[in-house]
Amino acid sequence: MLINPKMRRHHYLCALFLAACLFAAGGCDFQHSSNKPQPQSTPAASPNSNVTPKTVDASYDFTGVDRILERAAPQLGGCALVLIQDDKVIYRKSFGRFGTDKVVPVASASKWLSGALIMTLVDEGKLSLDDKVSKYIPEFHNDKSDITIRHLFAHTSGLPPEASCRNDKRTTLERCASEMARLKLRAPPGEEFFYGGVSMHIGGRIAEIVSGKSFNELFVERLATPLGMERTDFFAYGPTGNPRPAGDARSSADDYGRFLQMILQQGTFAGKPILSAASVRELHKDQTGGARIAYTIYEKHAARDPELPMARYGVGVWRERVDRDSQQLREASSQGALGFSPWIDVERQLAGVLSTQSSFSRVMPVYLELKNEIRRIIPATNNSLELQ
Repeated sequence: MLINPKMRRHHYLCALFLAACLFAAGGCDFQHSSNKPQPQSTPAASPNSNVTPKTVDASYDFTGVDRILERAAPQLGGCALVLIQDDKVIYRKSFGRFGTDKVVPVASASKWLSGALIMTLVDEGKLSLDDKVSKYIPEFHNDKSDITIRHLFAHTSGLPPEASCRNDKRTTLERCASEMARLKLRAPPGEEFFYGGVSMHIGGRIAEIVSGKSFNELFVERLATPLGMERTDFFAYGPTGNPRPAGDARSSADDYGRFLQMILQQGTFAGKPILSAASVRELHKDQTGGARIAYTIYEKHAARDPELPMARYGVGVWRERVDRDSQQLREASSQGALGFSPWIDVERQLAGVLSTQSSFSRVMPVYLELKNEIRRIIPATNNSLELQ
């Protein structure tokens, strides 16, 4: 039988390809990558990075973590995880079409950054958490005259969780905060914890007033630049004079990991002070003052962990797990609506960033399973971050 020259050439090329595969890799995996996401090592960060070196510490067997994320990646659209213990990266992998350096909107993970930014101003004596909002924005008078900055960052101001101007990118923090002064209170200041975005918006405006700089400019100057968070800012949805301190940051697992490393190191990074140790502790103390919990993002997840709906709040950060008897902090977190989930495990001197772009409801079971597996792998230590 005569063989068409084009077919002969096709067979020849296929044979060469197969031989190359066998020679170079000992065989080829022809399974489509979307069916089984493979962990990928992402490119290393810049040489001066103290958080994402080219290699990571391999003291632990994270096979179980790999399995969880391989299984979850298809439903999440990809994900990445960075784990830091003390000042070392002990895990850094991505799954699916994602990366630890991929910049995504972090939604409410912005709150932890904003809380830390406010504490830099406290460190300098530019403001106090007990200052009344009316000191800086006179429109907050009458029934709002007792609202403090502490109330704002602990979601206990009594203000409603949302306002239309908060989502208007054409306005400014100044104008929006003035509009918010006309909102009707849900409850007297300090009596009710209601998670939302309005209160921290007002806090962001106060930061502008005492610094004389825009909120994003202030964040870049005081946190992003000294921490080497080169791709993190509060313009997740485009440049604006009205960034949402409670939800407009964009970052990556690598970048956010630098912030968490600073927390692990009691406010220092690469030997330089960013926050005082006292402010790091204040950031993570219970700031709710026993206020009644009216709304929490965890109220629908009691079946997965009955203690989650009782979690209280610091300065822009969840006190996710505490010791029942002493109420000392065990884990702090600041999860976003799109699934970006940073946390700190005090008992293990550990920080983690699970980065993805999905939804909170899809990520939550993965997040809890992941943390349980990490606790199984890494034993608790006697060391304490003393975050209260």
